[in-house]
Amino acid sequence: MEDKRFHGKAGEEYNLFKLACPHFKELENTLGNIIREQFQDRNDSEIKVLEIGCGPGFTTLIILDSDERTKIVAVDNEPVMITQAKEILKKFIDISRVQLIEDDALEFLKKQSSDSFDVFASGFTLHNLPNNFRQKVTKEIYRVLKSGGIFVNADKYALDNESKHKKSLEWQLHKFKEKYSQINRPDLIKEWTNHYLEDDKPNVIMRESDSINAMNEMGFKDIKIVFRKQMDAVLFARK
Repeated sequence: MEDKRFHGKAGEEYNLFKLACPHFKELENTLGNIIREQFQDRNDSEIKVLEIGCGPGFTTLIILDSDERTKIVAVDNEPVMITQAKEILKKFIDISRVQLIEDDALEFLKKQSSDSFDVFASGFTLHNLPNNFRQKVTKEIYRVLKSGGIFVNADKYALDNESKHKKSLEWQLHKFKEKYSQINRPDLIKEWTNHYLEDDKPNVIMRESDSINAMNEMGFKDIKIVFRKQMDAVLFARK
């Protein structure tokens, strides 16, 4: 069972995360561009996308915009996020391009048929999971992807060089202090700082090489980091 880590102000006002994450737009657009490029020369009538940890729907909108054929099953275990996503994604839910599901990631994945999705796409989700749980989730993602299906994750991948990683972490913590001080939100400084320090614990931290090696063992191929600025990166792979 995955932890619910966005039940406080960080979840209720997740839109303010972008204020202190200057690479957010570029990171998300990279994810969308990858999906667009991978399918632009294909004749699929529908592109079935699985999104784990949809949050309020920011990444979902990017996926929808990447190709008009995308149909997304978007999963999140936080009621506060699902409530926001229902409002933000309403017009796409109404035309059946988005199906919102409140569920635990692993429990949901176990109920899905093998080889049933063309794309797995996610933004700032997998890093929240404890390492052993993330491994199980990633194995299930591999199982439910179709042969040739793609994995695109826009997320926090810790640099392997510990010194460089610590500098990146310190840079991001400074951004929280700087940006949230400007809008007089010391509560968000505290909450997001604590969140990132929790992400840095040994049983949670998602390191670049560890992730690539684990995915390689699962059977993924063409695994590569296609974008990186500070802690934020986009990892691409293919089944």
